[in-house]
Amino acid sequence: MVDWVTRIAAMVVGFGTVFGVMAGAVRREYGQAVARLLAGVLALVVLSNFGSLSDWFEDALGGGPPPKPAADSPKSSDDLFGNVWFPVAVAAGGIAVSFGGFGLWSVIQRRRARKAARRAADTAAQERRRAIEAEHDEVLDAHAAYLCDVLAVLDRPALDDVTVPQTAALLHALDTAADARRGDDLNLYRPAVSQLKTAWRAADEHARKTGLRHLPRQERATVTRARGLLEIALDGNGGEHERLAAYAKARELLDGVLTLPRQAAAAVETRTRPALAKDATA
Repeated sequence: MVDWVTRIAAMVVGFGTVFGVMAGAVRREYGQAVARLLAGVLALVVLSNFGSLSDWFEDALGGGPPPKPAADSPKSSDDLFGNVWFPVAVAAGGIAVSFGGFGLWSVIQRRRARKAARRAADTAAQERRRAIEAEHDEVLDAHAAYLCDVLAVLDRPALDDVTVPQTAALLHALDTAADARRGDDLNLYRPAVSQLKTAWRAADEHARKTGLRHLPRQERATVTRARGLLEIALDGNGGEHERLAAYAKARELLDGVLTLPRQAAAAVETRTRPALAKDATA
């Protein structure tokens, strides 16, 4: 009965040692894992020799010398379980399997962590790119709104004059940002958009401050008159013939003075085309 209790206790201690070492390794508490391993091995040694130690103490307390085993007595199969090396081997094997499983689990976790980090990096890069593209589009929309507004062009003609240094820098920044947007390097795209925003502010502010002052006095008067005619042409409440005549006269006045951007001319013609078509069929 005592032998079976000892064996069960040894197995419990062995499995407890395995789980204790495994838990310490998972939590990266390696000092505790080693301490649990040593304590478990010591407990197994004591349990494995529990029968011999009890007999020795009984004989020692009885006053007689401890019995010596016969030299020629054959070892029974039970001696294998009573031997100290069996439970130690079981515990060592369990610990080896545990550490092997822990190593495999660690490899899997590291791979998952790397994949998660890559996904997070890709998501962050996408969000960063969307933010940069939004800033880029903001400048493009502002520039397009200017080019499509013939009245704004006549108020700020310097913004469409390539001989103006600020405008030339803006056009260069537009091309640079467009090229960077087609690539995948955000380290190039980000500064390109920043430079574009700076160039746009500089060119727009210069054009607003300059107005028509860079033109000769006679040409300034011509542009001012043409602007008034274009206001009439774009007024939807005006008469059709009056609008058509105003548009034609404005184009005649601007010829040789200012070249309207094709976007602005197209916008005006789109507004007056219904009247032109109606007049042609009359």
